[in-house]
Amino acid sequence: MTDMPRLRAAERVLVRMSVLPADSAARTRSDGDDPAGYLRSMIADPLVREAIAVSSPSLTHTLDALEAGRPVDPKKLRRAVISVSRYALRMATRATPFGVMAGVSEARFDHAAKVEFGGDHRKSARPDVGWLHALVRDWERKPEVVRRLRVVRNNLCFIRGDRLVLPHLPVGDDGPALEVSVRRTPVVEAVIERARRPVRFTELTEHLRAAFPQGSPEAVERLLLQLVERYLLLTELMPPDDADPVRHVLDRLPAGERTGLEEAAAALDAYAVTPMAEGLEAWNAVLRTTRRLGDKQHAPHVDVRLDADVTLPRAVAEELESVAAVLTRVTPPDRAAPHMRAYYDDFVDRYGTGLLVPVKELLDPEKGIGTPAGYRTSTRDVARPEPNRYRERVFGELAQRALLDGAHEVELDAEMIDRLSGADDGRLPSTLEIGAHLLAESVTALENGDFRLALATMPLSRRAGALSGRFAYLLEGLRDQTARILHDDRTVRPQLTFQANWTRVANVARVPLMTDHSLPVGTFADPGDPSVIDLDDLVVGAAHGRLFVHSLSRDTEIAPTTVHMLVVSRVGPEIARFLYDVTEARHRACNAWTWGELDAMLPFLPRVRHGRTILASATWRPAVGLIDAGLTEAEWQRRLDAWRERWRVPTEVFMTNGDHRIGLDLDAPLHRRILRHELSRRPSTLLVESPGGEGFGTGWSNGRANEVVVTLSTGPSEPPVRTSATVRSRPSAHRPGGEWLFVKLYASADRHADLIGQRLPALRAALPPSVDRWFFIRYFDPEPHLRLRFHGSPDRLNAEVLPLVHDWADELCRAGLARTTMLDTYEPEVERYGGPEALEAAERAFQADSEAVIEQLRLRLPLRPELLAAANYVDLVRGFGDPDWRDWYLNAYPKGEHHAAFQAMRRTAIEVIDGRNVDPRLAEIWARRRPAVAAYGQVIRSLDRRPPLPALLHMHHNRLVGAAPEAEGASYAIARGALQALRDRDRHAK
Repeated sequence: MTDMPRLRAAERVLVRMSVLPADSAARTRSDGDDPAGYLRSMIADPLVREAIAVSSPSLTHTLDALEAGRPVDPKKLRRAVISVSRYALRMATRATPFGVMAGVSEARFDHAAKVEFGGDHRKSARPDVGWLHALVRDWERKPEVVRRLRVVRNNLCFIRGDRLVLPHLPVGDDGPALEVSVRRTPVVEAVIERARRPVRFTELTEHLRAAFPQGSPEAVERLLLQLVERYLLLTELMPPDDADPVRHVLDRLPAGERTGLEEAAAALDAYAVTPMAEGLEAWNAVLRTTRRLGDKQHAPHVDVRLDADVTLPRAVAEELESVAAVLTRVTPPDRAAPHMRAYYDDFVDRYGTGLLVPVKELLDPEKGIGTPAGYRTSTRDVARPEPNRYRERVFGELAQRALLDGAHEVELDAEMIDRLSGADDGRLPSTLEIGAHLLAESVTALENGDFRLALATMPLSRRAGALSGRFAYLLEGLRDQTARILHDDRTVRPQLTFQANWTRVANVARVPLMTDHSLPVGTFADPGDPSVIDLDDLVVGAAHGRLFVHSLSRDTEIAPTTVHMLVVSRVGPEIARFLYDVTEARHRACNAWTWGELDAMLPFLPRVRHGRTILASATWRPAVGLIDAGLTEAEWQRRLDAWRERWRVPTEVFMTNGDHRIGLDLDAPLHRRILRHELSRRPSTLLVESPGGEGFGTGWSNGRANEVVVTLSTGPSEPPVRTSATVRSRPSAHRPGGEWLFVKLYASADRHADLIGQRLPALRAALPPSVDRWFFIRYFDPEPHLRLRFHGSPDRLNAEVLPLVHDWADELCRAGLARTTMLDTYEPEVERYGGPEALEAAERAFQADSEAVIEQLRLRLPLRPELLAAANYVDLVRGFGDPDWRDWYLNAYPKGEHHAAFQAMRRTAIEVIDGRNVDPRLAEIWARRRPAVAAYGQVIRSLDRRPPLPALLHMHHNRLVGAAPEAEGASYAIARGALQALRDRDRHAK
């Protein structure tokens, strides 16, 4: 056990702190009866005034009017009271950086604690991504600008028929846009081919003029500008995430276009050097210059690096290491989310485990299997996972116990951890970031171990750098540490970059490059750069129960990552989301504490503590009556007091909605008004106790709200998948009317066995000799059906077989045994079954297996389906003809979680698989199947191909039992257990 990996905290820590101490919130404990007087007193503090100016231009406009003595509408004044109070409370009670309201610093772990604060806080001001994006788009419409630039094709483009399609647009603040496309003319094809790597716009123009001399220079340039306008061609003017954005653009603009942006850059620099609370005038100058250039809605973004020298004791790191281990244990061990587990099954069903599919082809619904459920372009149903009833009962016991005991806290002890850990497999995430409020009365108390941690609102990420990456440009030591953690000799971890389709949130993704490689998706890059992973170089395969992404040129698995908290699923291209989801499924999950379904139901949930750490703070859901907007003020106040008394809500709480939170004093009249205002706008608002509950303060941080963000890792990641799988080539498609007749018979899944065993024999017996091979499979997407495929000459299939199938299916439909039929296109899975040279032999083996399954289901043998399937596997593998077939099976299906299925029927399984207890009729069926399987095996060996036995066994289970992953896993385990037992018996006999 001493060699087991453990999550260890890195040395450097991100510290986030409010700029004002908590006691500064006292000035908001007002009755608010004199709105104008209250507002004047609040904005007399120059730091509050500057913070509001940076954060809210609209509120600043109202405050400017008040200061200038201009009349302000009373309703607007009352709204301003609420807004100013919220900002002041945020500055005093919330550590999340936002403008100059909170800042960041870098700390480290060591044996002794040290905390020193200075006054030389440093600001950083950067233009808003949306503002700069709009300027760049305007410049990209000017020929005199674009002629100076390099362009490259957008690597998201793909061909669909006679169109060149772009499926994702970065379109500003209007949310995701539909795809765009242009006609795939010879000129467009020449553009895309020539611009596979960056090329000067003028050089590309000359290339096209030489290739198509019939076109005028003006027409060629106009076409290229149209491709730039539609994002099919990308220019180098848009700054990458890791660049100085203003300098990047200025360096590429002609002199005549630089003036306004140079003035904006100078204004930003001038503001950044102003001391805290002395920057209002400089900030107003920033707004004047930026608004002259672009819209007024996108103000620049400001971050603050605090002047702080902080060393935290190692005990804090050790506590968070323990918390990470506990949270990992109590998180269900599934690697992949439900939608990705279902997609894995679909992938294996279509391609098996021996095929690599180009990622762009895979996600194309016409060429591949489309996108997973829940994606914007997906047609798959999103299956809501069934709740774990056992876990829900445990959560209910904990919450009910606290309610009956009148307790605000429950302790997550060893017994409860064991109950929640269930089938914990001992694996750990390779990296983790965890954020927590650190509470101690003093630095001395902190050093003596007298501290408490309370996990933050969004406390966890499985990706190093995700919580801290946005501030890495300010904190060099933290940036270098993250880069070291992400460097992995085993696996290539490229940093995934893309343009969000909602520029308002794209500022979060503006982070330095912290990995050795980048993976640009829909952004300007040179795919020939050795540090760039080319999207067209990526293929997807399946192994070890998960999907993986493989680079063909590097011949290795890659694991794309991001170092920001932007939600890729909401704002990224579908292909970027897919690459991200596949990587997430590589690792063991570790989630923050959740109460399961109780989170959305109970009016009160107690604090959950483990050791010195609060995993979840006590939470109250305001009563429905408090949301009633029709109540008089007096009645609402009475209901609030009654609710507080009934549920013992403390005076000091945090009002939270998602990750937005501010501290409130529920005895303060103005704070109560803020609560009512928030409930009227967001009825789902919760009240949460102050971090740590009672008894622990923030004296160590001079009374400032704080959060520490710690990166943990286990060292090198798990070994990458080493694959010898074949890259899929596009197979020929057999459409209706050709040499394959493909019929779908739609019927309820519970009727499939009866249809196969009792109804299909009649059709099989009536097939004419012109059908030289046929087979069937079961299928369940989107609805359950049988797939019947018949091969022969097209004229005979249409004249003889199609009417035969019509009459057979019509009889079933009239009898209520089937619903309908459909003709479809048959695309053979060529590579999955050994390549084109082996395909006919494979299809003859499919026929033999289909007929064997028909006979077995017709006989209704008295064997459990899992055991019957296991016995068939052994006969198929033996019949394939490899002399080391036992070794192959034992290696291909190692002992695992389904071994208990073998143990439950050990004796019977051994007897059946050994042949001592096999029904003679079953033995005869196997004997009839064996020649076709043996012939298939001989062809595979003559071609020196990898045996496609896993696919053959999987499809046998499909025919015999259907789509039942648990039963299939059990059947493999039964065969494995019996073979191992027989081998052990033979060894002992010797």
